[in-house]
Amino acid sequence: MNFRFNTDTWFVFSILFISALALCILLYIVVPFYIRRKQVARIKSRQEKKILKYNQLERKNDELKLSILEDNIKKLKTDITDYLYQLTQSGSNSPNLIPFYSNFEKIYPNFSQSLKKICPEISSNEIKLCALIRLNLSSKEIGQLLNITQGSVNKARYRLRKKLGLTSDDDLFTTLLNIK
Repeated sequence: MNFRFNTDTWFVFSILFISALALCILLYIVVPFYIRRKQVARIKSRQEKKILKYNQLERKNDELKLSILEDNIKKLKTDITDYLYQLTQSGSNSPNLIPFYSNFEKIYPNFSQSLKKICPEISSNEIKLCALIRLNLSSKEIGQLLNITQGSVNKARYRLRKKLGLTSDDDLFTTLLNIK
C-alpha cells in the first residue's frame, strides 16, 4: 500500500475543515446572541405594555377619586351655604361658626396657607373674614355672622386691603377667589 498525500488537496481539506470549524464556533456564539436579543426585546415589550396598562389604571383611579372629591366638594358647598343661610336667618347673637370653618377648610384646603404666604402678618380673624368674603357674602351678612356692625366689617375689609397691598381699583373678592 503505497498511500501518498497530495499536499494541495491536504491544504484545501485543511482550509475547509478549519473554515467549517470556525463557522460552527461562530454559529455557536452568534445564534444564541440573537436569540437572547429577541427575548430581551420581547421582555421589554411586555414590560412596556404592563407599564402602559398600569398608567391607564392609575389615571382611571385618579379620575375616579377626582370625581368623588368634586362631588364631595359640591355637597360641602351646598352644606356651607345652607348652614350660613340658616345662621343669618336664625338671628342668634353668637352663632357657632366652627363647623362652617372646618367645612371651608375641607373645600379649600390650601386657602389659609396661601393667604399666609402672601401676607405673613395676617391674623386668624382676618383669615376668617377672607373666607366669608370669598363666599361672596355681603357686609351685612358678615356682620350678622361675626356679631359686629356693618361699619366694622367695612373697616376690616379696608385693613385687609392694606395688608394684601391692594389698591382701590383692585377687587378684594376677585383677589381672594384667585388664591388657591
